[in-house]
Amino acid sequence: MFTSKSQADLIPSMFVSTAIAMIFTQLAGYGATLIDGIITSRALGSLAYSAISLLGPFTGVVLLISNAFSVGAQVVSSQAVGRGEKDKANSAFTVSVIGIAVMAVLLIIACMLWPSELFRFCGITESSHPEIYSHMGDYLKGYMPGIPFMMLIQIMGPVIVVDLGKALFTSSALLFFGADIIGDLLNAYVFHGGNYGMGLATSISYMLQFLMLVTHFMRKNSYFKISLKGFEASHIYEMAKAASPTFVLKLATALRDLVVNRINIYVAFSAAAIAARGIQTDTNTVLFCFAMGMGKTLLTMSAIFYGAADRRGMTRLLSCAAKMAVIVSGTISVIAFIGAEWIARCFTNEPEVIEFAAFSMKCMAVALVPDNLSVLFQHYLQGINERKLVNIINFASRFFIPVITAGVLGYYFGSKGIMASLAVSEIILLVFIAALIFVHTGSLRNFTLLPETFGGADSDNIYASITSIEDVGRESLIAEKFCLEHGLSERRAKLMSMFVEEMAGNILTHGKPKLWHKLKADYRLSLNDGKICMTLRDCCGRFDPSAFYEAHKDDSPAGLPGLKIVVKLADDVRYFSAFNSNNIMVCIDAEKGESK
Repeated sequence: MFTSKSQADLIPSMFVSTAIAMIFTQLAGYGATLIDGIITSRALGSLAYSAISLLGPFTGVVLLISNAFSVGAQVVSSQAVGRGEKDKANSAFTVSVIGIAVMAVLLIIACMLWPSELFRFCGITESSHPEIYSHMGDYLKGYMPGIPFMMLIQIMGPVIVVDLGKALFTSSALLFFGADIIGDLLNAYVFHGGNYGMGLATSISYMLQFLMLVTHFMRKNSYFKISLKGFEASHIYEMAKAASPTFVLKLATALRDLVVNRINIYVAFSAAAIAARGIQTDTNTVLFCFAMGMGKTLLTMSAIFYGAADRRGMTRLLSCAAKMAVIVSGTISVIAFIGAEWIARCFTNEPEVIEFAAFSMKCMAVALVPDNLSVLFQHYLQGINERKLVNIINFASRFFIPVITAGVLGYYFGSKGIMASLAVSEIILLVFIAALIFVHTGSLRNFTLLPETFGGADSDNIYASITSIEDVGRESLIAEKFCLEHGLSERRAKLMSMFVEEMAGNILTHGKPKLWHKLKADYRLSLNDGKICMTLRDCCGRFDPSAFYEAHKDDSPAGLPGLKIVVKLADDVRYFSAFNSNNIMVCIDAEKGESK
């Protein structure tokens, strides 16, 4: 591998800043759910709260469908973005939006026609538990109108974050959080609408968030649009394959909740045990939103770097994600363990429920670090198309291991054993993943699981960080030598050298870095699929060289004439903006004798 003066890159800062935004939005959404539970439990009672928590398998199915469409679109569109295929990226996004809208309508129809079967699926019938059944029906009526908006948000959110819309997505999450809490309080203490009002407050909040997010796609420079341009039926198949691990994960989670609900009811059905289980579920959702935020960021970024065949970028990305997961989740786990009883008292004053809930949250705290690491790895595997392996891990992590541990520990220790099974199953899972990596690669060192040929040989890649004009001059000379050693004519080698000098020089001369970023460019020169390609990544304002060329090609030589020459002479120029960065790829066909 050719090496240059600096090997630092923008990947850690891109990942951390995006993950923080995603975590924040996850916290806002799931924090609202947690406060929902607190308000419901205190204002309406444990039975009303238990009814909402027992609807978990149904809401799990809703999330199963929406996340499957969302992840399918994320993986396919992000890999297309990494290759500069804008039409394909938009086609995947469009198909997911249309598909999720149709599925939302079908779910609402099912809720209206067969509510009793839905509650039976959740483990409750009117004859067996009439006091809970009515509360479940009321909440469902209020929750139904928000289903389409919630599902569409799942599709739109990750796309908006990629398309330089972190601030908008974060603001929309805050809007949802505020609207939901205000709606819950008004319902509980002013309108007295019971569980129906709680569900309706959530629906209205989703509607408001959706309307705010839609404004992103009205911008002229939005990368993603709802468009059938470039649409191919094969995109649907690709998305289905990409989404299959998420389908397995959510299906296994729904089945786990279904089985564990029944185990809990069988072992010790009491209002305290069920309420504590609901508190555990809600608090668990909030605590693990840190892993969800980082996982969603890793999924999209790994898919982009996978599409660009960037081995070094993949390794840096996964290492950064793992370090952040250990630091963040380790800190949160200590806080949650120490404050477990205080958190439980936020929900209720009933001593028996507090005892169960505090114990369950201590178990969650122990499970937090291993769960975060396993969630990250599962998202990473999905981003690199390791579907068979991630499906095995998904089923093991969300059904096989937790159900067995819940059954065994529940048999011996009752409801507390079921709550403790969360921590035990996560530790077992981490050992299971390590064993799978060892079996798959023969060691634990190749944790990226990328094939040896991925991204080309070391000698076919140059990486550097360009921070000065001196760096530009050095890299342009190295680029010429690289091209000559890979069989290009002297003229074409000098052409690539000029491309490096012009494009990198433009960034340092005209670029204006965004807040908290330095003026620099991550640089890569690589031989891939018969092309020698220069890739530049910077965190300056959005600038598409191809669009600039089309807008100014008939102008006078003034106005970045060197850039116009690059776009005109290169065999391929591609651009995309993602995670607050410009990404430019300029390629020369290594198999051509002369330039065009």
